[in-house]
Amino acid sequence: MSSPSLAPSAPSAVTPADAPSRSTAFLVQRTRRRTLISFEVFPPRPEVAPTQAWQAIDTMAQAGPDYFSVTHGHQQSAHAHRELIRHLLEHTEVPVLAHLICAGRTQDDLRALVAGLITEGVRDFLALRGDPLPGATEWVDEPSGFNRAAELVRAIRQIEEERLHPPAGIGARPISISVAAYPRSGAPRDYSRDLHALWEKQEAGADYAITQVFYDAEDYARLVDDARSQGIHLPIVAGIAPLTSAKRLQRLQQITGVPVPEHLLAHLEGVDEAELGRRGVAATLHLIDAVLELGCPGLHLFTFNRYRAPLSILEHLRIRDAARQHRAGTAAASAATALP
Repeated sequence: MSSPSLAPSAPSAVTPADAPSRSTAFLVQRTRRRTLISFEVFPPRPEVAPTQAWQAIDTMAQAGPDYFSVTHGHQQSAHAHRELIRHLLEHTEVPVLAHLICAGRTQDDLRALVAGLITEGVRDFLALRGDPLPGATEWVDEPSGFNRAAELVRAIRQIEEERLHPPAGIGARPISISVAAYPRSGAPRDYSRDLHALWEKQEAGADYAITQVFYDAEDYARLVDDARSQGIHLPIVAGIAPLTSAKRLQRLQQITGVPVPEHLLAHLEGVDEAELGRRGVAATLHLIDAVLELGCPGLHLFTFNRYRAPLSILEHLRIRDAARQHRAGTAAASAATALP
């Protein structure tokens, strides 16, 4: 099913050959005057209410996050992935971060995919190794593929050199590359190996990292501190799941291995839908406030193609940003008035 068009009030289209005016790397690393927030979406599946999913994505697009990211997993077709990326590039004015996974693809396949996406206007990539292929419990190296995300990062930089000819001296790279980071949050992972992999991705040319889901701000703090102690200076964006559905969080636990705190599940039980939404958004904002106080440069919201909670969170954050700017302006005006 083809994607519907946004309402006429949507921002003007970006021609496919044009890059967004600001990369996600710039947005993450610039001076933070307001809260940076991105929405992660996935290609609508034809067999699961595609019209509703497209409408949800378009509703989120009109709300104006700072950028979008589009997932690409084993069960998602390459055509659907690129269709959603093109749709967002054509109907919004924000960068679109394209997920790339090594699993199940040869090096030639991935190089051709990156080159094609660049031709269509993509300038932002999330480079992931990906999970083992369906039916496998552990990663098996593929001789014809990339077996580490750092290898994919390096390949993207090589394609950038070949196709976009970035400046040799001062000047922003035309391509921004993000990578995954994994807090020590109870998942069955080798934390030391994950840190070493993050360093490898930095050295290969990554610009910033996005964390896997977590539920305690201290997990984020420990990750940042441990990364800095190991010479990893990448900005680390917090990956946040809206805490509005116990069922969805339990499903996320099955996928990621990150356990959902029992107190959070209890907080979401036994209430009607309206109260559930209020409790969930409040719990999410509490976690967001905590990581922002720790100096987090931005938020990456896993939307699950559901728009209500992401839009409530975005609206709360934008109101807070406006209030903070108003206070700063009022204070500056008062100080100027007080001068002799």
